[in-house]
Amino acid sequence: MKVHANVMIKDESLLLEQVLPHWNSYPVDEWVIYNDSSTDNTIDLINSGIDSKVTVLNDNLPVFDETHYRSRMLEHSRGQGADYVIAIDADELLSSNFVDNFKDVLHANGKYNIHYYWYNVVNSLQFMRQDPLYLENYKSFIMPVKHTMTFDKYRDIKIHTPRTAPINLPLARTKEYGFIHLQAINRKFYALKQLRYKHYEYHTFNQPIRTLNAKYDPVVNGLNFMEVSTPRQIIDGISFDPSVYEEMLLLKGYEKYIKNNMVEDLVTFGKEYL
Repeated sequence: MKVHANVMIKDESLLLEQVLPHWNSYPVDEWVIYNDSSTDNTIDLINSGIDSKVTVLNDNLPVFDETHYRSRMLEHSRGQGADYVIAIDADELLSSNFVDNFKDVLHANGKYNIHYYWYNVVNSLQFMRQDPLYLENYKSFIMPVKHTMTFDKYRDIKIHTPRTAPINLPLARTKEYGFIHLQAINRKFYALKQLRYKHYEYHTFNQPIRTLNAKYDPVVNGLNFMEVSTPRQIIDGISFDPSVYEEMLLLKGYEKYIKNNMVEDLVTFGKEYL
């Protein structure tokens, strides 16, 4: 069984210093990285910090094109004979029990298109979001390659492309295993990141204000996360220091971008951070 991980990445060196030790515990044969024009030492850190084979792809496209990035990674993995592809982002980890049962969990994806629960942690790993849109928050992360089509269906989508290409298997869902999402662990970082997305899509893709607010505001939920305790088996043995996001805010420049491109009607949450 050959396993690849596909990761789209840009300027994540600070985060990777904490994430890479966990990634190295995953029995992945090759990490396929799409480098979206990083300007820090992200790629050097990946090449030196990941024990498995690493392949870095990039095209230096003038405009962000998530569908193109994800398609290039998948087709590289397909060409290299990968049986399973795990589509993971730089701010994500596999749950502890997923890693403990890695082969069995992956094999189940050969029978079903499994959507895993997306454990969005807040304040620390010990708590997770349970506001309305996160109660039933399942996503597709794993592509069994021989049952996976291409990303052609999404070729007109430039941002927020589905994580995986269409999979020709019966749909199933599980909360027993999952993926841990770290971005909301720091409210300020999360709020400014989402506001930056809003402004970027407004100025770059000419998305109407009403459309953007309707898309983002229910997800952000006014930063009211209604958190509850994260199940122990999901985070057991995982460590993460949320303070890294304070440094990342300086590196990412979200606040500067928003202020330089401010549209008042888009700032429907997170005003206290501007």
